[in-house]
Amino acid sequence: MRIKSLFLFITILMTFLAVENGQCEDGVKLRDLIGIWKTDLPGNDVSRVIKFSGDGTYKIAWDVDKLDTRPVDRGQIKLEGEQITFIPSESPACKTNMGKYAIKMTEKGNFEFSLQEDSCFDRRCLFGSEIIRIKP
Repeated sequence: MRIKSLFLFITILMTFLAVENGQCEDGVKLRDLIGIWKTDLPGNDVSRVIKFSGDGTYKIAWDVDKLDTRPVDRGQIKLEGEQITFIPSESPACKTNMGKYAIKMTEKGNFEFSLQEDSCFDRRCLFGSEIIRIKP
């Protein structure tokens, strides 16, 4: 009887720890994306930044100072498991073209995007490499 109780306790504890560490979650969650990110290309003078907000919106600009004043793309994101869809609402560069990417978190806590379908040059350039968080 003592062994069964101990086994039950260990099972419950392991389940709790797995949920606490996010191992039971499927795909990327919005809370993981919130913040300002940039491409991780050392020595690259041409870079773009993206800001993901808690309300599910995004903005892409040439640098952090232009995120609020001169974004080249802005809109909503839709997360489904390991896929993210960009749905532009106001986008001088991307018009109304939606973009779809596979997304995964790297071991360092950054993100990698794999192009599935996107005709927007500015988004494709931003997500052509790993992105790293520069501001929470």
